[in-house]
Amino acid sequence: MKALELSNKQLKNILNISISLFAVFIFVKSFIMDTNRSKYERSLKNIREQSFEGIVIDKGFEKFNHNASMIYLSNNRKFAVFGQFWAEIKIGDSLVKKKGETIITVYRNKEKLVLDNKDVMNSWKK
Repeated sequence: MKALELSNKQLKNILNISISLFAVFIFVKSFIMDTNRSKYERSLKNIREQSFEGIVIDKGFEKFNHNASMIYLSNNRKFAVFGQFWAEIKIGDSLVKKKGETIITVYRNKEKLVLDNKDVMNSWKK
């Protein structure tokens, strides 16, 4: 049986293809995967920068803002909320979101509900 022999030209072609595939892999990993990670970090930073408190007077969607689900507070503040929290927040609820945190605390009658934005964002990574 004769072993498979490759010419220098064939070896060079295999090497070029291997390097090209490796370069594509590095590109995808560094630009696409890292972009998702940096987008996640920017989103968390933006959430942590927010602070508000007040009583919910209305809920709605802003068509000019990609139909973002908005919560309107009694002190003329408004903020966008993740869809997962939309059903949890009711008109008349009292909300508190402290700067530096990802948690929105909802007070309703004698109930206290904790909504963590970070949990929603982590569920997207799975």
